[in-house]
Order: sequence, then C-alpha cells, then structure tokens
Amino acid sequence: MFKLLWQRQCPCCKKPINLSDRLCLLQRELVTCKYCAKPLQPNFKTMLFNAFWLSMSASWIIKLSTQLNYEWALIVALFCLASILPALDLLFGLEEHKFN
Repeated sequence: MFKLLWQRQCPCCKKPINLSDRLCLLQRELVTCKYCAKPLQPNFKTMLFNAFWLSMSASWIIKLSTQLNYEWALIVALFCLASILPALDLLFGLEEHKFN
C-alpha cells in the first residue's frame, strides 16, 4: 500500500510510473513512460498553483520573521521556489508533453 502512494499513472496508457522513474523531474527533464514511450511533464496548472502558493507563503513567513519589506521577501521566496518546486512536481500528476 505504501508503494502505491508514490506511484502516478501515465495519462496515455494508464500504467503506473514509479517515483524512481520520475526523479529526472528534479533536473527539469521530461519523464518518458517505459510502456508507451511518450514524453511526460508535470501538469502545468498544478505547477502554477504550487509556485504561487509556495512563493506567497514563503514571502509571508519571511516578512513576519524579518525586517524585510514585502517586495524583498517575495524576491527571496522566489529564489527558494526555484530549488523547492522541482521536488513538489514529484508529488503530483503528469500530462503528455506537447511539442510546438
């Protein structure tokens, strides 16, 4: 049951993709499904929501605990976001990568 917690489904073939297969998301690379060989990326809407929520929460905490004004706190939070957001992408679903 614990193993199922870390698995996500491929949106194309509905087969499970393990956490070890999705670790390349930490380097901002695409995940390739080993069953259907399609490139997958994190869901854009979820990633955008995570970026907004994380940056606003971090800037609020920084503003309350330091003497920085809100703009500087938001800049510091965006630097933190650049390092934490790829790890959050591991937790949520994937979508098929569409080439332009």
